Amino acid sequence: MISISCNHNDKQIEQFIDDCFNHYFDGRLKRNIDIDIIFKSELDCSAAGWCTGDKQEILIELDNTYTGRDLYLNIAHEIIHAKQFLRGETSDQELMEQEALDGENELVELYL
Repeated sequence: MISISCNHNDKQIEQFIDDCFNHYFDGRLKRNIDIDIIFKSELDCSAAGWCTGDKQEILIELDNTYTGRDLYLNIAHEIIHAKQFLRGETSDQELMEQEALDGENELVELYL
């Protein structure tokens, strides 16, 4: 079961986050996963988003100064990284980043 905690109270954003995680997992996980999503006014290194974690827990930090489609692209991008951490698909940084770049538009098109 995936437990998502998010400090953003916009229902559309919350639904988008749920839909994106369901896109990859849809109840197929046999273990408990904790996901914290934190929207901040500024991130280190001027990044739009950041994801860290492992197969048990995920932390996603997002720059809350982004709006509209750019915000949703950032959320989708970091959720793809979360999927990679949860599945242990972390052996190649370049491939991880390419998959996130390639997949973010698909998630936005499907669920926004």
